[in-house]
Parts: sequence; structure tokens; C-alpha cells
Amino acid sequence: GPVLIANPAMFCADFDDPKTGVRAGASEESGGGMLGGLLGAIGGASGDDGPSSPSQALLAKFGLTLPPPADLGPDRRADLLPVLVVLDRHPLKGCQAVLLNRRTGYLLGDLESQAASDSAGMSSAAGPPKLGAFMIQPLWFGGTSAASGGTNEDGDERVGGGSGGLGMLHMCPAVEGAKQLTDDGLFWGGDPGQAQDAMNDPSLDRPMTGFDFKFYVQCTRWLPLQLEKEIKNGTWFVAEASKELLFKSRDRLGSKRAKPLWTELMELMGEEYSFVRDELYGDSF
Repeated sequence: GPVLIANPAMFCADFDDPKTGVRAGASEESGGGMLGGLLGAIGGASGDDGPSSPSQALLAKFGLTLPPPADLGPDRRADLLPVLVVLDRHPLKGCQAVLLNRRTGYLLGDLESQAASDSAGMSSAAGPPKLGAFMIQPLWFGGTSAASGGTNEDGDERVGGGSGGLGMLHMCPAVEGAKQLTDDGLFWGGDPGQAQDAMNDPSLDRPMTGFDFKFYVQCTRWLPLQLEKEIKNGTWFVAEASKELLFKSRDRLGSKRAKPLWTELMELMGEEYSFVRDELYGDSF
């Protein structure tokens, strides 16, 4: 699963024109797998400049009504810049991904409580899923597209499914029906109910906890070749990142604020992309 890192020049109104045709996190050879496919499909760098101001359609796709303003401060702006993991790439159906840095403000337990309330007094209604192991886990916002349910043997329509339409990104290989996204063991999908048992499967290298799972509503979709065109025009930097980095806790610790995922990824991209990070942070970095 390649990681897409937003170019702030395409989302913020106070940036210079973006550097186009970049191939962030990749060598001169595009390599194999989904990452190589995304980079290979776009060909060489384009000489066309990106738009002079952020596209409202692009902002709306990620739940933003306005470009993140400078007075928010660099860390908060970085939190609002989309970072996504690609779940699926299909030549006819396009690409699907979920945001890695956008919470809904709800916990999974809030959904279960609401489901229990909605089914109260309906004796024939099936009870809400029992997800006690995940009650305190945040519910994440995957994007503005409706999630689909179910999968087939070819792996199509992997977004959604599971219990109550929840998507599940995780590091547990014992979850049945999950799709492996990366060689280091990042997975998508499966039933959250069964995942509670899989967390303690004796075949695992270590017992897992709820913090090894992220639960999603909705997703982000692109039409065929749409994402490839956005990469070509400089909207996204494409990289590969470890599952540990993607699951690293970024909660505030007292007065200390955790480093945004966008910022940490840009630091790991190397000096070639340091100008992008530096332009966002300026003298405060």
C-alpha cells in the first residue's frame, strides 16, 4: 500500500507553485507492486505548472472547506494536509484509499452505544456487534466517498465490509479475510468481531491490543487514472512507510504535542524534499 503525502502547494493558498513530476520515496526505477504501478503509469515529469490556487474540489474531497491558513500554526496545518494509504488499484474501477491522519471525534464505543439505543424495544432486531476490545479506539475518517461492502476472490471492492460497514486497518495477520497491503505486515479488512479473537492467536509473534487496529467510516476514491494524473501534476508525493510509523500514537502528552504524521514522513523523505517541509514550518521548525 503506497502512502500518499499531500503537497502543501496544492492545498494551501500561500505556497509557491508546486514542483511537478516528483517521485517521492522512490528511486529512479519505479519498482514493482502497487507503488511501481502508480509511478510507472504516469510516465515522466510534466512541464505543466499546477494550479495557482487550491482547487475547491480537491479540498472538498478531504473534508476541507478552505485552504488551511497560516495562522493555524505549522503543526495544525500539517495535521490537515491529507496523508493516505492506498488500499486497492484497479484498471477499470480506479483507486481506493483511506486517510491516516483524520479522526471523526468519536470512539468505537460511541457507535456501539448508539446502535444499542437504536435497537432498544425492537425484540426482533439483531443486537449491535460486541466489540469490547476496541471500545476506546478512535473512529477514523477515511474520506468523503461511501464505503462499499464485501469482497470477491480477485480482491475487488475491498473498502468497507466488516461489522456495521466499518473498515479496519491493522497489523494482525490472524484476522480472517484481510488483505495484506505491505510486506512488513499491514492489513486491510476482516470482521472486527473475529479480530478480537485473532488478537490472541498463539501463532502471533506477540499478543496484540486494540491499538494495533484503526477503524474507519467512508473512504477516498479516484476514477481510473485520476490519481495517476494528480501524482503527475504534483498534488501527491508517493512513498512507502513502515507499519510502525503509520500506527505511531500521536496523542498529546501533557503540554508536549506529538509530531504530525505529515511532518515525520516529510523528514524521512530526505533532503530533496526538505524545502517542502521548511516552507510550511518556516523559522518555527
